Amino acid sequence: MNTDQTFAIVLILIASVVFGTVKVLKGPIGTALSRRLTGSLESHDHDEEVSQLRARVAELEERMDFTERVLLQQPERGQVLTGGEQG
Repeated sequence: MNTDQTFAIVLILIASVVFGTVKVLKGPIGTALSRRLTGSLESHDHDEEVSQLRARVAELEERMDFTERVLLQQPERGQVLTGGEQG
């Protein structure tokens, strides 16, 4: 094998590797990588949304606690009231 043949084989191998890399990076793997690399803005949006949802859940927990306390203060339906009690 002379140097011209070796050069041609190396050139073909390099071209194949470059072509394969470009093909992979333009496909779904490249898209996923680009989203992952630029995902800092998206994760910030998700963090903000999670914070808002946590606040809403906390508010709902407070409302549920209040409702439970109010219901526990009322006499049960069907309970017979005695003497001076009013329902």
